[in-house]
Amino acid sequence: MEKSNEIRLKKIPLRAFLEALTDIYERGVDYVDIIGVPGEEQDSIGISVKEDYFAKDEDEEEEGPLSDEDLNQLV
Repeated sequence: MEKSNEIRLKKIPLRAFLEALTDIYERGVDYVDIIGVPGEEQDSIGISVKEDYFAKDEDEEEEGPLSDEDLNQLV
């Protein structure tokens, strides 16, 4: 018999959950960790976001030393 890894949280208020997800999505987050805590009357759910879960813009380049061209554009 296989052991199930399913975690079931019950009676999570959708409006607050969706508003929280929408807010962090609009701030540029692509991924979240979801934390659940079972309760007697209602379970609680939390959202955790790590720095590397934020989307990188396609135009965004990795930061590194400034090139001569970069320095010339600043002057």
